Amino acid sequence: MSKIPSQIVDFTVYNGNKKLLGHGSEVTLPTITSLTAEVDLPAGTIDMPGMRTENMELEVPFTLFDKEAASVVSLTDVSTVVLRGSAQKVNTDTHDFEYTGVKVTAKGFAKEISLGTLKRSDKMDSKITMSLTYIKVEDSNGNTFIEIDKLNGTFEINGEDVRRGIDRFL
Repeated sequence: MSKIPSQIVDFTVYNGNKKLLGHGSEVTLPTITSLTAEVDLPAGTIDMPGMRTENMELEVPFTLFDKEAASVVSLTDVSTVVLRGSAQKVNTDTHDFEYTGVKVTAKGFAKEISLGTLKRSDKMDSKITMSLTYIKVEDSNGNTFIEIDKLNGTFEINGEDVRRGIDRFL
């Protein structure tokens, strides 16, 4: 039996205090780019992964900038944003839809605050961009797909420590 992922049906956004910030329409998740070093080999060059990542950013949009939006802005304390979504998959045996949860936990510092615009009978389209120190993506069964903790040297993909063997020398 195969399950074909089809879409995120809906999701909600919470701050670190588990306070609902809103229901999402779209949040830009970070791009994870591995830092590399160019190595010369006999037949050419290759970019070798350095087991570290470049800066990761998370953009969180808000219909309007208010107390809840401001709760994820801090220049001195880490801010936490939790996104909880429902992922739809199609069961290839039964052709029925099945649902599973997806959870993204991100911690970081406010890098940019876009207050948006003021217009009668319209939303502000505010946005906060965070520079992340931590991100974890998991499903509702507790399976972790990726976890990066820049402050503690964690870099795991599908539960496997990609930095294994490095820390024992430090």
